[in-house]
Amino acid sequence: MPTVSIKLADATKHRLDIAAAAQGLKPHALMVLAIETTLAQAEQQQSFVASALRSRQSCIESGLVIDGPAFGNYLKARVRGQQVKPPAAQTIESLLPTSA
Repeated sequence: MPTVSIKLADATKHRLDIAAAAQGLKPHALMVLAIETTLAQAEQQQSFVASALRSRQSCIESGLVIDGPAFGNYLKARVRGQQVKPPAAQTIESLLPTSA
């Protein structure tokens, strides 16, 4: 297992020691846990962004979207335990306001 060396300010090292002791951990274990947690969060965010970009590309290619307020109503009904169909996808042009 590779070793990584980091330099911490005295105040940060002191805070690390206190936080580790409060959790019944050695400072090294708390640093490993903090790094692992941060990496998991970063990977989850990257996955979310990649999914959003795929969805965006799908909307661009198909020209279909789901009306936001209609989808919100659908979600509210589902939370209330109602069995409802999700709103159908439609062209973005059909959702744009018309000029008077």
